[in-house]
Amino acid sequence: MAQLPRSWAFWSALVLLALVRVVAVEEGTKRRYLLLTPWEKGQVEFVNTVTGKPVLVEFHPLWAFQGFQVYTDPETEAYYTAGEYPWNQALAKERRKVLAYCSEVGLALKLGDTWFRVQKGCLRLRLLWPP
Repeated sequence: MAQLPRSWAFWSALVLLALVRVVAVEEGTKRRYLLLTPWEKGQVEFVNTVTGKPVLVEFHPLWAFQGFQVYTDPETEAYYTAGEYPWNQALAKERRKVLAYCSEVGLALKLGDTWFRVQKGCLRLRLLWPP
């Protein structure tokens, strides 16, 4: 009987580990750690300085940063792709453990319920767990 509670504790811990995502967000020398779930969303918002139009990038922290979807106007999409390929179909295949977003004029990044903003700098995301 004494082994049953330990086995429940083991399986509970294993389930929790499977549901936790640990992300480090770095801005210069500052680092912040976030605990997320795999179904939480990340998003990056910025204005393309050439077209002057807003861009929204969404993704999820599953086993990597993945499920990328970009929302913008056709002119801005053509700026990035030269009209040569379907942007969202290509991005849907991406799987990254590290993301870096830089901007001179500013960008906003949201992970779960936490917002980060940077102007004249970069934000770097590293998915630490799961490895």
